[in-house]
Amino acid sequence: MKSFYIIRGPLCRSLPARSPHIIKRYKFSGRIESDKKPNPTALPSTPARTRFAPSPTGYVHIGSLRTALYNYLLAKATGGQFVLRVEDTDQARTVQDAEPRLYEDLKWAGLSWDEGPDVGGPYGPYRQSDRLKTYTEYAAQLIDDGHAYRCFCTPEQLDQMRTISMEAGNPTIYNRTCSHVPPDVSARRAANGEPHCVRFRCDHVPVVNDLVYKAYTKPGPEDDFIIIKQDGFPTYHFANVVDDHLMKITHVIRGAEWLVSTPRHVALYEAFGWTPPVFAHVGLLVNEDRQKLSKRQGDVDIASWRDRGILPATLLNYVMLLGWSTGKGVKGRDEVMSLDEMVSKFRLRFTKGDIIVNQKDRSLQWGHVKRLMKTGRPESFTDVLVPPVAAHIRMYEAQLQECIRTESQADFPLAYKLGSLVPLARPRDGADGDGVVSKSYVEKLLQLDIKQYTEAKSFVQRNKYLIWTIRPAAYREALRKVMASMQAVLTVDAADLPPPAPRPKTPRTIPELIASLRDILQGIADDRWQQDAIKKAIEPFLLSVRARLGRRRGIDFTVETVAWGYALARWIIAASDPGPGVPCAMELLGKAETLRRVDMAHEIATESASAAVGSA
Repeated sequence: MKSFYIIRGPLCRSLPARSPHIIKRYKFSGRIESDKKPNPTALPSTPARTRFAPSPTGYVHIGSLRTALYNYLLAKATGGQFVLRVEDTDQARTVQDAEPRLYEDLKWAGLSWDEGPDVGGPYGPYRQSDRLKTYTEYAAQLIDDGHAYRCFCTPEQLDQMRTISMEAGNPTIYNRTCSHVPPDVSARRAANGEPHCVRFRCDHVPVVNDLVYKAYTKPGPEDDFIIIKQDGFPTYHFANVVDDHLMKITHVIRGAEWLVSTPRHVALYEAFGWTPPVFAHVGLLVNEDRQKLSKRQGDVDIASWRDRGILPATLLNYVMLLGWSTGKGVKGRDEVMSLDEMVSKFRLRFTKGDIIVNQKDRSLQWGHVKRLMKTGRPESFTDVLVPPVAAHIRMYEAQLQECIRTESQADFPLAYKLGSLVPLARPRDGADGDGVVSKSYVEKLLQLDIKQYTEAKSFVQRNKYLIWTIRPAAYREALRKVMASMQAVLTVDAADLPPPAPRPKTPRTIPELIASLRDILQGIADDRWQQDAIKKAIEPFLLSVRARLGRRRGIDFTVETVAWGYALARWIIAASDPGPGVPCAMELLGKAETLRRVDMAHEIATESASAAVGSA
């Protein structure tokens, strides 16, 4: 308290009373409006013009489809235009049918474009090989302005320069030998037909402003890169800058592998005095070995997804989520989106870093199949799914014929288990199929079991015995598994007894049960062979069938009585394989094929019963 003083005398004065001021919390929350930073994920306030510019050196894969989709979504979400441009300047590696396949794959996926080689537009042509004159003119402008020069160095001279640079431990960039050639001498040598390319004079490495990677600066010096090759075609770096400017592209979304090249593009924009578009470089798609996906790898080709029977909406939804964030707390069902929903939800929320291709396509496929089921219009998806399912049926049929020819199952174990195509699965005429399988039959099968559809291969495998007949060996193997725990089969009295009262039980044999079922099925009129009538006829009998099954749990062995009628019917119809409901399957197979299977099952069961009696 020694430091506390009381002031007295003339320095002392009374303070006027003041009402207390309460400092409210809200006055200090948030930021001053003028200091707010713009939201980097927000869409532009004006219509965006975007483009997808693939090269026809291979087919569209999921990485390039993702690039196309992001650019499409940005254009549509802002009321802008989506442009398709074919960058075919790499003539040596061009694949002959890549361009038509490009259109086919994008249209199958559900994407359309406002401008392009096939639809035209105000800024065409949209194929770079048709724009060579434009590139030559703009390259000449850069030469005249001192931003580019002709290079007459031979490949041998360039190799020698690289070797000298490597031995000296220097970057292997061009040493600007030809940059010192006087302009008039350079023009004369070019006019005389001396082979040359055109190089851009890169005096500095500009900073790239990117929506994902922010301010990016390429480490190390930049080369005087080539903009016009000796064959007169432009390089990608030059042509895409010229085209993006002339086509008024406002935003460029592409893979992160192009980020290292973007300083070259910005340098070109600066040399021309043009405003560059907004760049967004999204994470690189890699496989489980962290290797970049390539469009020359068949396993990521869009056609391979189509052939698997993946829905177009599923594939778009899948690639949408590979590097794009839905936002916090969005999972599962909320990730299932149609193309229109993707447009409405799209924001510039991209993720950094490599993105390993995952297996989410399976859950998304199931989500989209469920959505289609709710529409109540089976024809809306059977047109998409019938071709891949039919293709897999043809594949297994070809394998089956090869097994028959070679009398071997080593190469095709599944096909070896199959019989011939069921009669109704064979095409009735040329309009009903491709000569192997009936299109209308495949449609009915899809509508019957669409709840279990994920892709064509697994669907055909699951329903194989609704497509092909069952071999006796398959019946025997399935029956052997059933009999391993079977103690007895019996039927309960169908009398209408109260639930607590025990129902009388009659011992039966499996052949007897099958014979009874056959009599019931035989009594259904041919014109009433539909699932409702079939179910009404067979259900009382099937519900009366019981089985006593022995079950071992540790050292304890128990016998329990279970309902077994539908299990018996499934063994008869599909050798106990899972599948759609028994009455539905019977309707699909038709009365004749159903009764044929009942007769075969009766024969196999009788044979098994006789063998059991003999061994006893």
